[in-house]
Amino acid sequence: MGLIRFLILIIIATINGVLMLKVMTLFILFFSLTTCSSGNKSASTTTTTRDSLVTQNQTASNEAKVENIQIVITESFPIQVNVVAKGHLPDSCTLIDQVTEERNNNTLVIKVLTTSQPGKNCTSTAQPFEEIIPLSVVGLKAGIYAVQVNGIIDTFELGIDNIISQSP
Repeated sequence: MGLIRFLILIIIATINGVLMLKVMTLFILFFSLTTCSSGNKSASTTTTTRDSLVTQNQTASNEAKVENIQIVITESFPIQVNVVAKGHLPDSCTLIDQVTEERNNNTLVIKVLTTSQPGKNCTSTAQPFEEIIPLSVVGLKAGIYAVQVNGIIDTFELGIDNIISQSP
């Protein structure tokens, strides 16, 4: 959750200044380059697991209840695309466990999965969440892409090829 808070603070600061936009772009570029796989495949899967949140008493993962998504595109090259997913977890014992991304042609299917921590003193009150999900878009050609997060769909457009040319 520390990384999410950090990213949210950077996004808010970005609104206040161009310098912060450059810092955020560099951070997202670094984060994306360390997590990206080859973009030339027509279908690929990326999984992020929250190992620090997993306990020995966990149950099977389920999809989180996502209520809305927002797509955020940076004005940099390569272009970075993040999805901000907002929703509610059913109780205080349910946590975001992992986020998976699968690409099939021009559709990116994201699953936000949860796990429960039984044995804790839980409240049955729904808990809001906000998850910032960096998409693997390096290597994609210009075009319109659909993003589906746990059933919620939105689109974005790449105006140019997002391919990094390699120097000889």
